[in-house]
Amino acid sequence: MNKTKALIFCLLILLTIGCKNGEKENNKSLSNEKEKKINDYLKTELKNTLGLAVAVIKDGNLVYENYLGKENLNDKLVDEKTIFPLYSISKLITSTAVFQLIEENKIHLDDKISLYIDNIPEKWKNIEIKNLLSHSSGLPDYDVMNGKVSDSITMKNLIQKKLRFEKGERWEYIQTNFWFLTKIIEKVTGKSYEDFVIEKQFPDKNILFSTNFIDTIPHRTFKYNYNNDSQKWEKQNINFGKRTNSAGGINLTLPQFIDWTKKFDKSKFIQASTKNKMWTPFEYKEPFFFESKKDEFLYGWQQYSSNNEISYGFTGGLITGYRKFPNQNMTIIVLTNGFKNSTIHNKIISKIAGIIDENLAEKN
Repeated sequence: MNKTKALIFCLLILLTIGCKNGEKENNKSLSNEKEKKINDYLKTELKNTLGLAVAVIKDGNLVYENYLGKENLNDKLVDEKTIFPLYSISKLITSTAVFQLIEENKIHLDDKISLYIDNIPEKWKNIEIKNLLSHSSGLPDYDVMNGKVSDSITMKNLIQKKLRFEKGERWEYIQTNFWFLTKIIEKVTGKSYEDFVIEKQFPDKNILFSTNFIDTIPHRTFKYNYNNDSQKWEKQNINFGKRTNSAGGINLTLPQFIDWTKKFDKSKFIQASTKNKMWTPFEYKEPFFFESKKDEFLYGWQQYSSNNEISYGFTGGLITGYRKFPNQNMTIIVLTNGFKNSTIHNKIISKIAGIIDENLAEKN
């Protein structure tokens, strides 16, 4: 009997070890050498910003996470509780919300905006949802800097302006496109934009919507500009108002954004086939150029051709960056709160991508 118990005990130990090894196998991390290279590199970039948070998700696993510098102009350091404004990276989450409605057959890319938005000029009525997502609508922009003006007055002023160009003609980045997407989401769902996004993508409801970068919110950092004359960081005080939430009003901690990314990758929000539609280049009458002729604009996302490879993502406020490398099954998130002399978010993404995969290393 004792021998039997001993044998069972040994088998349990072996099974336990096997399970633990299996868990470790499913949570592969970077080699110590690569992790050190990234750490050392980020320390050199910290001199160009006040604070930053960086993560790398590869093959469904979080393989790198780091926090450096200050949260604000005090001694509080950036950590996993620090809330970063995503600025225009919010558009990726909004685009995903739009494609959730498309997947549910509640709206279509070719739908005219006049189906959902009333009292717009005749020449605006044939603009389609796909034109809003791809910034090819030709719509004029509203005064984004004046967030205190009501929606009704803002719309009244907006419709007095002429179209910038015919729909689909070219790419022009304006916030009106995503304000109109907000209107469409709310018309179709009968819910506020914020409530719909929370329900469909952040069910824990622990998410901050705010483009008020004046008032202090616990743990929330701001955007800081560096004054070369005084050699000091200065807080940027802006309140864009609620109507810009879908374009740039989502604020997340890095762990929240990591969790969103993992769910997105596992097709918890939209199916793989729907992602492919969202990542299809829009055909403008005039070519879209950003940094390279290989760059293209998709539906709310941008395709980058750097690092000898295509990647999908966007940037926000010149200080945040999000990039998915589909062929490497890798996502890099860079959240900062300012820069000194030149933007660094895309530079950091490119450098980290090259450290992790030498095939992605940029050639001088």
